[in-house]
Amino acid sequence: MAERRQLLQSFAAFAGLSLASNCRFGGTLQAATNDDRFMKRAFEMKQAATGSGDQPYGAVIVKDGDVIGEGPSRVIANQDPTAHAEMEAIRDAARKLGTRSLEGCIIYATSRPCRMCETAAYWANISYIYYGDALNDGGRPDYSSC
Repeated sequence: MAERRQLLQSFAAFAGLSLASNCRFGGTLQAATNDDRFMKRAFEMKQAATGSGDQPYGAVIVKDGDVIGEGPSRVIANQDPTAHAEMEAIRDAARKLGTRSLEGCIIYATSRPCRMCETAAYWANISYIYYGDALNDGGRPDYSSC
């Protein structure tokens, strides 16, 4: 099975596509260009966080191909233990959209969201999570992880 997956990943890379990390053989391939662009922006948020002396995390929220929320970690800057990058991005997106429901949105985070952030994404109705520079597939936010 690992050999099949490696072959499928090689084919996907050759075709300019990426394979979601938890995708089984025969699963779906996704175009990498937009995902890469959004994850790059999340890493720019991480750079902004570290540049201001904060923790090294960043996140963006995307809806219909547009970044609608973004956040560097502000835990240290705001002296707020809940100001994780994902939480800041959720707050930013909710303010911009004028709603607490972020249904149809995808969050891109520089690392796997903690339980608090994944639960917040669940309650905000975020549809999907990708994390890390390899665009790991975090799936749909899950409340049971808390």
